[in-house]
Amino acid sequence: MKVTIEVDSKNDFEKLTALLKSLDINSIKVISTEDSFSAVPVKKGDKRIDPEGLFGIWANNPRSLEDIRKGVSNVRISHRVDRKN
Repeated sequence: MKVTIEVDSKNDFEKLTALLKSLDINSIKVISTEDSFSAVPVKKGDKRIDPEGLFGIWANNPRSLEDIRKGVSNVRISHRVDRKN
């Protein structure tokens, strides 16, 4: 099981970790945001890709955020993107 708790300050984080450690449960692993972000390498995007063809890709068939979150697969994209090489 994984539980995420967001705190507003480093002081609150320290209080929460002290509380969890005082429970003396060996299965609790505390990962701070600083630890989790430093482990992930950041890759820069490919700047050679021309995004112009992507604008208006859903113009004839707009999608809402709810549709995207639900993973609606019956939405067709009717706009064709031609790549320039």
